[in-house]
Amino acid sequence: MSDQAFDADAVLKLIKKSKASGNELPFAFGLAAKPENCGLMIDLRKPGKVLRGELKKMPGIRKTCFGTLRVEENEVFLQPEKPLKGIVKQLKKKFKAEGMVKFKPVLVGPDGSIIDEDSLPDDDAEDLETAAPAQADDGAADDLKQRIAAAAEAVKALGSTELAGKLAVEVKAAAKLLGQGGLDGCAARLDRLEAALAKLQSRPEAAPADPEQAAKLSKVLAAQAARIKALPPQRAAPLAEQARAVAASLKSGALPQAAEGLKALMRALDAPAEAEAEAPLPDVMEIWQAAKEDVDRGISELQAALRSQNHPVLAQIADAGLAGAADGNQTALMKALFEMRSATGDARKKAAQALLAQVAAYGKFLKSDPVIALVEDNPFGISAPVKLPLGTALRQIAEIAKAA
Repeated sequence: MSDQAFDADAVLKLIKKSKASGNELPFAFGLAAKPENCGLMIDLRKPGKVLRGELKKMPGIRKTCFGTLRVEENEVFLQPEKPLKGIVKQLKKKFKAEGMVKFKPVLVGPDGSIIDEDSLPDDDAEDLETAAPAQADDGAADDLKQRIAAAAEAVKALGSTELAGKLAVEVKAAAKLLGQGGLDGCAARLDRLEAALAKLQSRPEAAPADPEQAAKLSKVLAAQAARIKALPPQRAAPLAEQARAVAASLKSGALPQAAEGLKALMRALDAPAEAEAEAPLPDVMEIWQAAKEDVDRGISELQAALRSQNHPVLAQIADAGLAGAADGNQTALMKALFEMRSATGDARKKAAQALLAQVAAYGKFLKSDPVIALVEDNPFGISAPVKLPLGTALRQIAEIAKAA
């Protein structure tokens, strides 16, 4: 068996590259009489069909297939154009023999659903391409070309949003599959893309905000902001945070929330300063937990929508939730919040500085993480605000830490 049929170093390198980037890579697999002689070729540029042609020349290879693979966590999802019985069984043994036991091969169909390879029929014939009339293939390819063009136009109509950019990548991926001859894979990807576009297009437009009411509220807010500036720093800090929340509601067009926020702000400003000075500072942990509960309500609805798609990858995202995206940021912030909550004296000042560092790190994560943007602008039309409630809580916590 030539080393080119399964170059362990090259295979491991490209599997890790797919895991890190999230990109699909073309592959070809060769079934052998013994698992230790099976072949697997992965490449960044060569189409799977070309890799398959190279594998078929290798001695000991009995049947072949080709397609695309992606890696999530430690699962290698193999999506061949035509599923081949034995691919998972042989790769498991080959991975173990090559010291790649941490990676688990998983066979998926054109629609992304996991396939139990034992349910596939036995086929001793070579995995050759079908000899269907060229006219039929050409007709199917032409239909897919038209669907790709229509999807591209629909994505452009969304405008230059981040979501439109992500969907444009899906259009390019469908076109690439079509160019490689993967008609079934192209059709399955287009099905998912068209479903997402349909939900976006059917999303009801928000009623335009009343410009006159918005102007009045902005004027009242400016007057309250001037009052806040004249207050001592310790009293002004929480009121300034309330004012920023009102400003954010005005900016987003949520005038009813802005009006309610203004009323609460004015009541707080009119409250006796002595009573406020005697009141203890808010608990940083309670502030964060309240904000997280607001966020989790929207996330829960989005998780239910993801699970309803019956797709293994979407189900994994749903199971991970916001905690999966936040990764170490959430753990580090919670640790700092606990320490700030329990610290006293000089230790409290030290804990406050550590908390401020974690607040800054989490704030940076909120602004830059693409998952957060996709959650808020999801294709299901579900309202799941994350940045505003968590960002507001982080600013409140920062003000308290600075005053410690």
